[in-house]
Amino acid sequence: MPSTLSKPLAEPEEGPARFNKRRLIRVIAILTIGIVVVLAVWQEPLYALRSV
Repeated sequence: MPSTLSKPLAEPEEGPARFNKRRLIRVIAILTIGIVVVLAVWQEPLYALRSV
């Protein structure tokens, strides 16, 4: 009778993912903020650089 506590054979574990979900969200957020800043300066350059 086979033991029920034996581990089933599985594929070998892979290394860490190159782009995990957290890193992907961080990159998308940085790119989005950068694009918004560039568009703000491009649309109204004097308004974006004016001091309060």
